[in-house]
Amino acid sequence: MIISKCMHGMDKMAAPCIKEAQNTNLVEGQELLYPSFRLRLPHFVNTTTKDKWLARIVHLDRMHLSKDNAWATYPAFQGQNMVFKNAVFRGDPPPDVWSDESCMGRAASHSSFMQEANSNSSFDDKAAVDTLIIATSPDSWSFQHFFDRVGVVWSQAQLAIPMKKKSDTVVVSGKWPLDRIVNDVYKLMTGRHVHNTAFVAAQHLVFSCRAPLIHPYTTQRVTENILQALPEANADTQVSRNVILFLSRSSNGGDARNHGRKLLNEDQLFDAVSAMIKTEERREKLQYFRHSDFKGLMEVASFMRDQVKMMIGPHGAAFYNSRFAQPQTALIEIIPDPDKFFVPCFWEQARLLGQDYSVYMGTSVNSKNGMEVDDIEELVSLVRDRLKFLDESYRSSDALEHSYAWTMETEVVDQGASVSGGFI
Repeated sequence: MIISKCMHGMDKMAAPCIKEAQNTNLVEGQELLYPSFRLRLPHFVNTTTKDKWLARIVHLDRMHLSKDNAWATYPAFQGQNMVFKNAVFRGDPPPDVWSDESCMGRAASHSSFMQEANSNSSFDDKAAVDTLIIATSPDSWSFQHFFDRVGVVWSQAQLAIPMKKKSDTVVVSGKWPLDRIVNDVYKLMTGRHVHNTAFVAAQHLVFSCRAPLIHPYTTQRVTENILQALPEANADTQVSRNVILFLSRSSNGGDARNHGRKLLNEDQLFDAVSAMIKTEERREKLQYFRHSDFKGLMEVASFMRDQVKMMIGPHGAAFYNSRFAQPQTALIEIIPDPDKFFVPCFWEQARLLGQDYSVYMGTSVNSKNGMEVDDIEELVSLVRDRLKFLDESYRSSDALEHSYAWTMETEVVDQGASVSGGFI
């Protein structure tokens, strides 16, 4: 829901109320109400993994668990879009810094952009960009945080500038991206992106840093924008997808920048899964994922969308490629002992995209969270089970649902039918 007018009862810090309180260059203020939703918890192969995972997730304050420990409910969230006329970015909010003052931090400020209306008579329209989107979030240069922060801020900003041409928009963030694929995504999102700069003048400056870290709308919008730019998929893609992608952090996958969380007996696991596929005469094929095999975003995203049915591997950034996969895709993430390392981002991402997600706990064997799978047959059985689920039982509603505070029944008098649950 978008509220653009200050109404009775609204907080004075709501964006429309800030705009109407004084005569400034703030020309548009949107208060955004993101509805509540819930994500199904992972599929667990054993009670030990489930108990350890649940013991850690309860400490995250952004959601609460259902009584049956089947779902995590995320509350409604308020975001803000502010559009300033003839404004200048001078390095604030600071880029690539993990602090409350950074873009998406709780104390991110818009004050440096605000001034009295028509006070900047020396503003040079010719030197200014048309529309500037502020995206100076923490570690904006990284593949991971580009998607979970820069992409979120950009998605929300589009609500304030729906009629702007992509070629007229510029995104400002921190350091230049390390990964070529991030530059490719920028090209789909915006006309130009600038980095490590302390001064950009804009005829219209969009401040959308007060945005939700986790929400289906922002996550799905970035993915949709990318997939819409791909060549059209074949009509039988859903049937023909048959690749089980093994995400290695060793030389089998081209090595990861972070050398931790390697699966030390991955060769045995790979061989065991391959043997199961052959013995049961399944149509799937298992292969390693090597980013260097692809020329850029279009090749990677098309491959994920059109061929990948399942992804399996230890926790690592390669799982972010599942953003390009179809909802009817299964992820199996092998994690270290949650008492030593716990980052549930790929569970949230998979469920936000409607994907199946399972977690398997490896045995940590060194200080870098290197792991071994002690019971390989147990993990092979998990692969078999989730493939069967995809083929026979998958529904996107098993991953993600809207949530509403009230349970009710609405009598439809003219049809004589009753609709329950609040989804009308």
